[in-house]
Amino acid sequence: MLKDAIRTMEDALKQISDINFALDEALIVAITDVRGNIIFANSKFCEISKYSLNELLGQNHRIINSGYHPKEFFRNMWRTIARGEIWRGEIRNRAKDGSFYWMDTTIVPCLDTNDKPYQYVSFRINITERKRAEEFLRRSDKISAVAQLASGIAHEIRNPLAALKWSVQLIQADNADSKQQVELMISEIDRIDSIVSEFMLLSKPEKSHGLQLGQHEIKPILESVANLMRYQANRTRVNLELEVRAPLNPVTCDPNQLKQVFINLVKNAIEAMPDGGRLLISAVPGKDEQSVVIRVSDEGMGIPHELLPKVGEPFYTTKDKGTGLGLMVCHQIIESHHGRMSIDSELNVGTTIEVELPAVAQTAIGHEQSV
Repeated sequence: MLKDAIRTMEDALKQISDINFALDEALIVAITDVRGNIIFANSKFCEISKYSLNELLGQNHRIINSGYHPKEFFRNMWRTIARGEIWRGEIRNRAKDGSFYWMDTTIVPCLDTNDKPYQYVSFRINITERKRAEEFLRRSDKISAVAQLASGIAHEIRNPLAALKWSVQLIQADNADSKQQVELMISEIDRIDSIVSEFMLLSKPEKSHGLQLGQHEIKPILESVANLMRYQANRTRVNLELEVRAPLNPVTCDPNQLKQVFINLVKNAIEAMPDGGRLLISAVPGKDEQSVVIRVSDEGMGIPHELLPKVGEPFYTTKDKGTGLGLMVCHQIIESHHGRMSIDSELNVGTTIEVELPAVAQTAIGHEQSV
């Protein structure tokens, strides 16, 4: 009888051990006390947060707070679990290195004999790639809609605009007294023309500039951009730095279009720091060296998190005379290169725009060189 009881207990312990092993392999798990201080974290939690277990234990869960969600979001979460109820939601966290990641999270309260929570167990699944795909589709749908509108509007506007500018220049030749007013009119006509050009590029970026793809190193492209923009940066006391971590696999790209993207991003970063600051252009290998990641980081005023989803949408801009089309064109060009572009910003800290481009595998390079 005793042997049977021991055998039953051993089987139960084995089953619990197997379940724990499966959960540890499949999920990101953490346990906190009722104040939110971490008392356990599994290896997957350490891996994605980039903190060691010793760095996490005893720390409040705020150590991975990204600042993305409003305070009310967490108040609702705490109210739910404090009642002993299970909470489910999607949370964006910040890793130790400053990178962001999304978690599909379930928090389960553990209750004492009085049905009061004494600790919380959280189970998480990494959904970062899914969120990126959702954002890509959302932005692609908007770009597609605007592009269809753009192709019609641009051609309708450009022809009468050219005639209008020609007429104004005739007035200027005949009437020297109105020179200042006429110059202002020509300046505004040129501005409208530049907006139309952005519309045309947005509608057909490949055809507008003739997408010419080839295998290119990213370093010379970024060096060219840095050299072009350094004078403008120095004028506003912006220290423009370039850091390229070698070696980097080449990317399949049109160098001129990528230059257009990075000139636009660097120009925006400079304009975000009217009182000067540090502007860093960096390039590092992506995961498993299958991509190249380029970041443009500034120390400007930053963008409130609630406004970040609007950045890159047509006609949304924080500039006095901006159109919001510049970033949308950048998105379109990067997508035509099968890459992705994302924006992270913190108010009063700065903004980082990340561009990830697929890299050419070394085996493919070697094969091409041997042919």
